[in-house]
Amino acid sequence: MNRTMTYRDFVWWFFCVITLLCLLAMCILIYCSRIGEHNSFERIVELQLEQNALYGTGLNENVFDYKLELYKKRRPEILALGSSRVLQLREEFFTESFMSGGNTMNTLNEGMDFLESAFMFHRPKLVILGLDFWWFHAQFPNFTKGEYRTITGRQISSTKFKDIFAQLFRGQFFTPGAFAGILQSPYTTHNALGLNAIFNGRGFLKDGSYVYGEIFADTPTQDACFANTLWRIEQGNQRFEYAQHIAQERLASLHKILQFLQKEQIQVVIFIPPLAPTIYETLQEHGEDYAYIDELFEMLKKEGIQFYNYHNPAVLNNDNCEFIDGFHGGDVFYARILRDMADKDSKLSPYVKRAYLDDIIARLSGMAFSQVDTSPLKERDFLKLGCRKWSK
Repeated sequence: MNRTMTYRDFVWWFFCVITLLCLLAMCILIYCSRIGEHNSFERIVELQLEQNALYGTGLNENVFDYKLELYKKRRPEILALGSSRVLQLREEFFTESFMSGGNTMNTLNEGMDFLESAFMFHRPKLVILGLDFWWFHAQFPNFTKGEYRTITGRQISSTKFKDIFAQLFRGQFFTPGAFAGILQSPYTTHNALGLNAIFNGRGFLKDGSYVYGEIFADTPTQDACFANTLWRIEQGNQRFEYAQHIAQERLASLHKILQFLQKEQIQVVIFIPPLAPTIYETLQEHGEDYAYIDELFEMLKKEGIQFYNYHNPAVLNNDNCEFIDGFHGGDVFYARILRDMADKDSKLSPYVKRAYLDDIIARLSGMAFSQVDTSPLKERDFLKLGCRKWSK
């Protein structure tokens, strides 16, 4: 009898625990949905456009599908395509509708995949294509669809719950604003969707460009004094691998993109994003370790591909203070890039707000962030370089 009762007790407690765990999981997912972490990307874009929100996820890092939904809704006339190094081009820089497709093109083949997917819904007038030198390195992958493309925004997986517990451990999961329906970025006047936007002020604006919340914080960033980027160079890893020659087959991938755009009768402007002055000088000191980069530029010229080269930032402004980190320029430097390209390229010129760019360059020289009206805070010397940060 006792053995039978013990068994029944075990079964009763087992189902109670399972039920409680299921209820807990359901409550967590409902909460995640309220903060923009358990929603389809289509829904995220709808909310973002309705609320003019900053979207920065901590659980659903699939920028490709998010940006594809954003593209379908915005239908821009001008598309910036590239890695995170085109994210500082802003809609305010242009005379017509613009969207940054930054982070949708982490490889050449992925860029081609985004164009084919996007053009099924809308064709822009102009594509601004930013080329990263490491895409042409033999050791750098050239995948078409990364593993992250399996993330739907509403998937339920052990990985998602693991990430939730990691966020809980960091104290960046629960926020009272979620229950009051008030979610705001800590550093800007924008509403916030996603844990990264809510707690760190990092995320995408509705034009697809990016805000780095840490530029307003007192604590040094990971790349303060360019320590992280310099370490990559010394180790020869994480996009700074050594090589003397490019992978020739990567040129074929680039030609495929350009031929596709030509066939679709889309104008294209190509540029090489900048390195911070300190990082550029360090690469030059390594000499043959990075010989493939100069070879790339020579091969592009030989192939008859027109491009604007800002790899060496000194061609515009040799100031570390206008950079986010060692290989991401800030808004002001990208305003300089766009202004320079518009002066040289008749395809781009009609789409650029010259007076607006001139104002940014003159008034915010030495700054990384241009949208000063979107934040009540002042940009800090987040790289700890002794930069004097204020509006002029």
